[in-house]
Amino acid sequence: MTSSNDHTDDGTKLAQDGNEPDDPDMTFVTQARYERESHRDLTTEIIFAIADAADVAPVDLKDPPLYECVDIAAIEDGFFGPKVAGHTRDSEGSVSFRYNQYHVEVASDGWITVSEPAEYGNQPDSDGL
Repeated sequence: MTSSNDHTDDGTKLAQDGNEPDDPDMTFVTQARYERESHRDLTTEIIFAIADAADVAPVDLKDPPLYECVDIAAIEDGFFGPKVAGHTRDSEGSVSFRYNQYHVEVASDGWITVSEPAEYGNQPDSDGL
């Protein structure tokens, strides 16, 4: 995975002004970057990012299927789509959705950020430790 400079050392995502946590209730888990000229498509990049966050193999992400959570084709067309009548269809912004406990954000600059609720990462293990 690749990281960016819009996070603190502990992984907290910063707001656009770079000074405050973007969402104090969410904890940054991982980030990946989609490049439209890459050999991987956007769906694959998102699945690999979520799998990295969950510490599982991408093939183990089966429930729910990603297409039940978000319309990847719409994101790809809106942010990274081909030219139409000689004009790019590039949009600016981001789209976010939930995949199980994860908050996934896909930005128009290609960054895919996976976060989880802050209290989720602080759950005691099954031994109560």
